[in-house]
Amino acid sequence: MRNLFKDFDTKYEPKTFDDIVFHSADARETVEGLVDGSFGFPSSGKNGVLLYGTYGTGKSALAKILPDLIEQNYGGDIADIRYVNVGQGGDNGSAVIERIKAQTKLNVLGNVYHYFVLDEVDNLLPQTMMSLKVAMNMGAKNSIFVMTTNNLSKIDGGVINRCKLVEFNAAESINWLPKVRSILADYGVTGIDDKLLLSIIDNCEGSARDILEATRMLIVKHKKLAP
Repeated sequence: MRNLFKDFDTKYEPKTFDDIVFHSADARETVEGLVDGSFGFPSSGKNGVLLYGTYGTGKSALAKILPDLIEQNYGGDIADIRYVNVGQGGDNGSAVIERIKAQTKLNVLGNVYHYFVLDEVDNLLPQTMMSLKVAMNMGAKNSIFVMTTNNLSKIDGGVINRCKLVEFNAAESINWLPKVRSILADYGVTGIDDKLLLSIIDNCEGSARDILEATRMLIVKHKKLAP
């Protein structure tokens, strides 16, 4: 049983739009509109997508695949992405923002847009946040910025004004049920009552990390009880 979940994270990390569990139909429709171009995005000085909400709801997972989804909608293939996990401490990304500025000055080769993903963007220092606003201005016509935050109040108003905001909070347990059932079926676990599964998902309070962990524990329990 040691290697039971060796490839679990790789297999079940979101890769397509349908792999994302949204907390509301409005959030899903907003993201669909950004991807398929029906909102005219990017345009009118808005070239950022800011996913905000509580911890563990899948914002980072969505942020990582959005560039590919947008690029493919415009007839491209795999997006060329600059991914930044903004950590606490240090220069809080100032050097990275300067490199982003330099990239926005270059012609886009092989893609329709430059793509920059900034995870936990609220960790940027105030001065660096101002530099991000400048970078977004510089890339208004050729760059898309996808950002996540658990603390919307810490994001500079100028950055917010350049973004399409997408609330991304905990999904209802019923929305997670098909995904959990699908994973269980992959491991040969069937016949568990919906009521029991929903109670287990409820206890995870919308955290994707906790729901996937609880699913693994169900699989382990089933394997141990199997004859």
